Amino acid sequence: MPLEKVRDLGVVIVVVVNMDAHAGNVVRSCFYQLRQLRAIRSSLPVDARCTVAVAFIASRASRVDYCNGVMYGMSAHVIRRLQMVLNAAARLVVGAGKFQHIIPASSS
Repeated sequence: MPLEKVRDLGVVIVVVVNMDAHAGNVVRSCFYQLRQLRAIRSSLPVDARCTVAVAFIASRASRVDYCNGVMYGMSAHVIRRLQMVLNAAARLVVGAGKFQHIIPASSS
């Protein structure tokens, strides 16, 4: 019996290649890690929060930027979900609230 989805190099590939399964796994694990980081953000200065956020995005554990070549041509819905993770990481760095728009905070 053929499998409907497989994992190769940490990327979940489904029979219908739309990257929804992979993006779901990435978003879930990233928001978990961001919740863990949020607990210690008040004890870190802004530059340390920036370093932690950059390390978080670049790390293989978060997979936001890992194997992104296979994500070429994915749907706008999947890109929007991954962008939400990056925006949440930026809010963590600048100390913005959950519902504040991130663009004004990044330009200051």
